[in-house]
Amino acid sequence: MTIPADRHGVRNNPPLILSYKGLSPDSELREWVAAGFVGGIVIFKDNAARESDLALAIRDLRAAAPGPFRVMIDEEGGRVRRLPDSDVSMRDLRFYHDEGPQALAAAYGKVAARVLELGIDTLLAPVVDLGSGEAGWLHSRTYSDGPQDVAKMARAVIGAVQSRGIACCGKHFPGSRGVTSDPHGNPVLDLTLPSAWESTDAEPFRAAIAAGVAMIMVGHQRLVGFDATRPACLSPLIVNILLRQRLGFAGLVLTDDLAMGAIANIYPIERAVTAALEAGCDLVLVCNDRALQRRAVAGWREWSEKTTVRLDA
Repeated sequence: MTIPADRHGVRNNPPLILSYKGLSPDSELREWVAAGFVGGIVIFKDNAARESDLALAIRDLRAAAPGPFRVMIDEEGGRVRRLPDSDVSMRDLRFYHDEGPQALAAAYGKVAARVLELGIDTLLAPVVDLGSGEAGWLHSRTYSDGPQDVAKMARAVIGAVQSRGIACCGKHFPGSRGVTSDPHGNPVLDLTLPSAWESTDAEPFRAAIAAGVAMIMVGHQRLVGFDATRPACLSPLIVNILLRQRLGFAGLVLTDDLAMGAIANIYPIERAVTAALEAGCDLVLVCNDRALQRRAVAGWREWSEKTTVRLDA
């Protein structure tokens, strides 16, 4: 199978990042990995219930993959944790606002060392959204309501984690301050205007980029004033103009989970996957819904073959 070219040249591995249920990957996922249809997985709590099984599963999937294979985990702290409770488990992020960046860096350093032992290479953190009363669904997952405080925390996390060989992913670009509904189930609309965004939400992302963050996750919110009709993860104006050109980010761009209701309840998953790639995203998450994953794999294969034909013509 030929992998389509993109702005970086020829892709070394496919963009789909999927998940599986239980302690061991199922045969269907294994087949997709071996065939080169899947570029990585995201680990959830039920996958990590026994860490010895998780380490074995990761080794087996990497051995089966024909190319580089990413393994990601949401281990933010507080209510978003996937690994079993242990001495490396982190508290709610608001706790570290009071303790300061050094305490946060030390906590994330322990997490990074643990996930590295398990064979995980990407930590889906730090959250660099600003907290606000409006975004109550996200508030406890943010460090602070203030741009400078969040920027300081982001730099601490990125330095502590990436110095240990684990990639960080800042999220959820372009920021979720003011988003009142949880994108897991609902469409979201961010009413932030460009001038307000520049002076608030942009600062932590700029700090993360300056600190060398390897990856940025683009969310499902719409940013009025930049693109009023498309979610950020499907918008070339947000990904290419705002993130790439204006903020100068040259790393990998990952979508938030396209199986969330904010996307899957509105767009056919096949179109969401291809629209995200056409918008400039490098990696696409589709998690926890096998029926949607099947359609995503089929849609990506069809799109990639057509794209390759056009590029080779």
